[in-house]
Amino acid sequence: MQLSPGDVTQHSRLLMSNSTWSSEASIIITVSFTPGSCSLTAYKINQQGFEWGKANKDTSPNPPGYSTTFYEKVQMLLSDRYLGFFMVPDNHLWNYNFVGLGLVPSMKYSLILANPKDFYHEVHRASHFIKFIVNEEEQENNDVADKEDFYN
Repeated sequence: MQLSPGDVTQHSRLLMSNSTWSSEASIIITVSFTPGSCSLTAYKINQQGFEWGKANKDTSPNPPGYSTTFYEKVQMLLSDRYLGFFMVPDNHLWNYNFVGLGLVPSMKYSLILANPKDFYHEVHRASHFIKFIVNEEEQENNDVADKEDFYN
């Protein structure tokens, strides 16, 4: 797996907007889900990638000047002790897998310190619960006495 131009651009902009963060101490972690497992890969952007990301305004999939030499893989050690913190959107909605077109790269949001909600948490699947409630109401509105075979 490789980083996209958008990953490099977003990481550069995050580093620019947070003066206490360093490109040497900040990484991008990608997660790949495969049947029965998941893979984590860590990348660090170099100075050339940082400068390109700061200047990039093109949001197309293949912006001019982008190169896979703008970052390098770095070693990542997994431990049962996590030294860090989680930042999630203030509405706690981080999983846009069930939302459809809800994620827009230019959308504005605020972050808070909190533990992320579970992947299948109801806050991520509001449309599923709305459909369930609507179906329940439709069932209640049907006149059950007119139905002869309850198994159809």
